[in-house]
Amino acid sequence: MNAFLILINEIMTLYLYTLFIYVIMGLLIQFQMINSYNKIINTIFRALISLHEPLLGKIRQFIPSLSGIDLSPVIVILLLSFFKNLIQDYRLGL
Repeated sequence: MNAFLILINEIMTLYLYTLFIYVIMGLLIQFQMINSYNKIINTIFRALISLHEPLLGKIRQFIPSLSGIDLSPVIVILLLSFFKNLIQDYRLGL
């Protein structure tokens, strides 16, 4: 059971890292600091979109953007951090 909780915790950590990359890459593309027509950049960004948009889209249904600012990544980060801490406390028996 402990190994399973560690695995879940590591998967959530990996998801958080890729979410950070997705948000930063989206900003860099939006401000035209990196070229979205580059084949490698486009492939990576499409993979990140397919990984994160299903969850972010569900959250966007309940929380509208605030003056054009999308808060859904912040909500996902907070929720994942909460569940990671919950799993870690359960694992340690607190």
